[in-house]
Formats: sequence, C-alpha cells, structure tokens
Amino acid sequence: MLPRQPPRPLQLLATRQLPWPFLSRAMTRPAMKTDGMALQRPRQFPTAGFKVIGPGQRLEEEKLPFYVRDEYYPMRIGDVVHAHYQVVAKLGYGTSATVWLARDLRDGKYWVLKVYINSLKHNQELCVCNHLASAPSNTPTELGFENIRQSHECFQISGPAGKHDVLVMTPLGMSLKAFQDMQKEGVFPREFVAGALDQVLLGLSLLHEANLFYLHADNLLIALTDDSILSTVELNEIDAPSARKRIGDTIIHVSQYMLGGRGPLVISDFGQARIGAEQHGNAMPMPYRAPEVILGMQWGSAVDMWSAGLLAWDLLEKEKLFKVYDSESQEHNDACHLAAMTALLGPPPPEFLEKSIATRKYWDSSGKWTGSVPLPTERTFDALASALVGDDKDLFLNFVQCFMWWVPEERFTALQGYMHPFLRGGTLPDDFD
Repeated sequence: MLPRQPPRPLQLLATRQLPWPFLSRAMTRPAMKTDGMALQRPRQFPTAGFKVIGPGQRLEEEKLPFYVRDEYYPMRIGDVVHAHYQVVAKLGYGTSATVWLARDLRDGKYWVLKVYINSLKHNQELCVCNHLASAPSNTPTELGFENIRQSHECFQISGPAGKHDVLVMTPLGMSLKAFQDMQKEGVFPREFVAGALDQVLLGLSLLHEANLFYLHADNLLIALTDDSILSTVELNEIDAPSARKRIGDTIIHVSQYMLGGRGPLVISDFGQARIGAEQHGNAMPMPYRAPEVILGMQWGSAVDMWSAGLLAWDLLEKEKLFKVYDSESQEHNDACHLAAMTALLGPPPPEFLEKSIATRKYWDSSGKWTGSVPLPTERTFDALASALVGDDKDLFLNFVQCFMWWVPEERFTALQGYMHPFLRGGTLPDDFD
C-alpha cells in the first residue's frame, strides 16, 4: 500500500451563501442603550412550591467524580452579583464551573455567568478570552467573528471558602451535538452539513489568525437571535420553580436546558484551548485525536483541521471513522486507533515516521504496520460512505480527505477548506487529486 499524495490547494472560488436550517422562529431587535439608566428592582423568586431533593440523592455537580462542595460558589436563584446581575436560572455545571442565566438590572439584557471553582490555580479559559479580545483579527467586521463566542467582561466574587472568577458571555442555544441527537437517523442532510462547516471553518480561520486552536465537536453551540426563550426560562423559575437540594447553607439547583436557537453556529468553551504555535501533550476527545497527538509529537493548529474532517464525516455519515476502542487501556486504544488510521490513510510517509521514536512501536522504517493489533480490513473512505452518491459523494470524500493526512503541514487550512467545491459549489478540477 503506497502513501497518498498530499492535496493541491484549490484556487479561490467565488463564495456563495448556503442555507443554514434553524430550530425556532425568532426576530431580532436592536440592543437597548444603558448609559444613565437606573437599576431595575430585583425580581422576587419563589421560596416554596418546588420539589425538594433528599440529602441522600446526589444532584448535578455532586455526581462529578472529584466534586468538593466548598470549591463551588453557593449561588442561589434570585441572587444579585457584581451589583447588577440578577441570577434567574441555572443552565449547567461542570468540573470547573457552574453556569447561570442572569438579567442585567441596568437594562434588562440577559447574560450567561460562568462561575468558576475557587481552587483553580490557572484559569485557562480567562487567559484565552483575554488573548482573543486583544487579537487584532478579532473584530466584528472580520469573517468568522460571529462564529466565536466572545466574552463581555470578567470579575471576581467572594464566597465562604475563597474567591471565584466569573466570566460574562452572551447566552447561546443548544449544542449542535444535542440537535444531532434529536435527528431520526442521528445525521443531517447535505445542505445543513455544508452550512455548518462553512461557519466552523470561518471561526477556525479567525482563531488560527489569533494563534489559538482547539476544536471540540461538543462545544459548537447554536446562537439565539432574540431573548424570547430567555424570558421563558426566567418565567419558568417563577411559575414552576426547578427542583433543588439544600445542604446546610448551600442550595444545589437543577439546571434548565435551552433547546432553542436559530442564529450562527458558535465555537465556545475555551477551557482546553491552547495559545501558541507549538504544543505538546494530549488534546481533543480520543476519537478526534490527530496522529501527532497520539504519538506525543509537537502539534499545532493542524490538529483542528484533522478534527474538522472528522466533524464533517460525523455530521453526515452514520458509521464513525474512529471510536474509543478501549477505555481501560490507553496503550491498547492508541494501537487500535492508529491501526484504523493506517487502514484508511495508507502507511505514513518517512517524514512523519522520523518525527518521533514512538512510531517504531507501530511501523517499520518503510511504513509497514507492525503494531500489536491487526489492521482492520475493508475500511476505506469509499466503502464506509453511504450518505451521498455520484459526484456529491466524490466531492464529500475529497473534502474530508483534504484534512486527513499524516503530515500536519499537508492538511488543508481552514480557508482552503472553506473554498472547497463541496461547500462553494462546482466540481473538482480534472487534475485535482
């Protein structure tokens, strides 16, 4: 099996807009001016009439493996923080933060407050947001700006056991993954996929210009276009308050989940993003890891392009290219993962093998597979692709493969991918391989 030849970058083609299907009807409205406005009176939220969860049942963040109650800020619905943000609902939680919907008492505008645990020694997301805010390319007139979640402000609040960073952001709707899970076959039609990838690639291009990278497929959210669903979330806490659990002075609320959104697709949650051209160590969810990450090589923005190719495939095709093969043994999982890559891509070229001595565990000097697991059979792009036929299938397979090369420098950039005929229309040049 011979190595593939890297793709030739396409010349820039005329752009065209592709349809982007959305989830709910909404209308935009202009932002209200806030200068000189007095604070609105905080809303009174019910203190009864909700389900009380017993002390023996773990709830929300309590279920996380390394949960420590004193590390989390004991936020309550109805609290006013930073003088003018009234918390009106809980939206989610994670290992490093809880997420709340708040209404600004100066102008009634809704914001998301991400309240971090007090034990963070380094808040990577705040560093990334500050870096992005100061990047010359990150301006509203730049393509891709609306596809990156922008921070509004950050501040600290003091809790019983320490200080907590708070990041203020524009509210967004449901995740693309959650929307995909709602589809009958778990995949999207071609036009939807093209519209989604259009926006992801523009967002990635802007991030890469700012020397930032890390595309996580789970962190693509659909933007809202007005506040109607946010008003509904707040009213839900008045008319049918969410269940909660009390432990001493701490109240743990049950989150509400917003299922709306008809705005742009937005890359969000930069807690694992990286700043700088050269990186080392693990990154990305395991099925999305590029080969250079698995093998402990230095890596950079090209890992995002590998992820973009896999994202394109996963949005359209039912059968995934890669998976978690062994959750108990990373060594065995890596061997299975690299074997699957070899079956799809062919043997890695010498310039890739020479980048790390770790490659000797899996291939000989000519690229022949010598790993501890056998190569999968009948796993080719063409055999696995079933969503499209004819020229559409050829365009799609070419598009995906332009991002999936052993040598990172041979992968398409975000803008090269954006100009591909699968997204822009037309056909491949006769001499394009």
